[in-house]
Amino acid sequence: MSDLLQRASAVLSPVIGHYTSLEVKSGSGCYLYGLDDTAYLDLAAGIAVTATGHCHPKVVEAIQAQAATLIHACIGIVYYEPPIRLAEKLGELLGADLTSVFFCQSGTEAIEASMKLAKYVTKKSKLLVFSGGFHGRTLGALSLTTSKEKYRENYEPLIPGIKVLPYPNLYRHSSADSATAERQYIADLEAYFSTLDDDIAAVVIEPMLGEGGYVSAPAAFLQKLESLCRQKNILVILDEIQTGFGRTGHWFMFQEAGLKPDIIALAKGIASGMPLGACVARKALMEQWTTGSHGGTYGSNPVTCAAALASIDVVGDCLPGISELGEYALTFLKAALKDHPYVGDIRGKGLMIGIELVSDRITKEPHTALLKTVLSEALARQVIVISCGVFDNVIRIMPPLIITKPELTDGLTVITEVLNAHC
Repeated sequence: MSDLLQRASAVLSPVIGHYTSLEVKSGSGCYLYGLDDTAYLDLAAGIAVTATGHCHPKVVEAIQAQAATLIHACIGIVYYEPPIRLAEKLGELLGADLTSVFFCQSGTEAIEASMKLAKYVTKKSKLLVFSGGFHGRTLGALSLTTSKEKYRENYEPLIPGIKVLPYPNLYRHSSADSATAERQYIADLEAYFSTLDDDIAAVVIEPMLGEGGYVSAPAAFLQKLESLCRQKNILVILDEIQTGFGRTGHWFMFQEAGLKPDIIALAKGIASGMPLGACVARKALMEQWTTGSHGGTYGSNPVTCAAALASIDVVGDCLPGISELGEYALTFLKAALKDHPYVGDIRGKGLMIGIELVSDRITKEPHTALLKTVLSEALARQVIVISCGVFDNVIRIMPPLIITKPELTDGLTVITEVLNAHC
């Protein structure tokens, strides 16, 4: 065991899971650098967090400038510029009347705030979520999370009143025809909503499952869900913690489907790695959340908000090319892996791409053993890529949004070559 790993094992809690045992000392752009200066192409981006790459000069400059001026004063005591300017910017980017912001430190906290806001203003107690969703690991957010059973072990009973509906996973539907599967999911949704009682505060959904396997909900399904919620006076909470800030080729994925959510939870790519999350809602809702009903010491931190403002500027420059890069990646992968016996599905939007591995393409039995091998062998070739999926059988590709086509090609080449060595 190396000195760094030995020291870590002596003082850091073993509760944190690790995808690799790689030791790094620095990062720049799309690369992390090991202790021996070996460069690793990072297609994990800190789990879709370092949207602008590692240590982007504009983000570093913004952090340094703000840290030299004001690091913390607490938004509950005084007012200062960065969070106000960031909230204004988020309102511009989100549209759909999402103009009132509560800042926090993480995606989990953004979900917690969203849950509390919905319950508080509706005076209702129940929530609807979808299978395979990951919404965080604090006790409230964990009550909504079903992407892996392990996350819930030994913590139950969790918050009561949570109903889990099937996520529209077209690949794993019993019908081989995606159009038929989509219609069936929508019909089942309508049937379920016809039976609902009056105590549902909100529905919480990821427009694309993150931890659950990079599965996109069809736009028609999301539109029908929103329509049914309007009919039943149920709030719509979108979890765009992983899909937001350009990851899928739009500023936010809900915009592609033309949705108008009541509340949206944001984090990850918002500030290039600085700890920041946001619960954003319609102003009419936020105004019903009376002063003191929620709060936090570190939310609206000036340094993290400055980092977010710089990150948004950088991502804005990249945004026009993200969908094109995503289409290129999907085309590349499908051509290179079209006859692979263990590749069941290749899917994604923008730079959020999943490759689902199965031991049999007919039965779709998950191939978790192969996935572990692929990740290990890719790392040996200096490419960092990690997994997801309810069966832990999906390779997820989520590079920094600043990645160039040659860099992306290098990474995809390694992944496909490793996979094709195991046919």
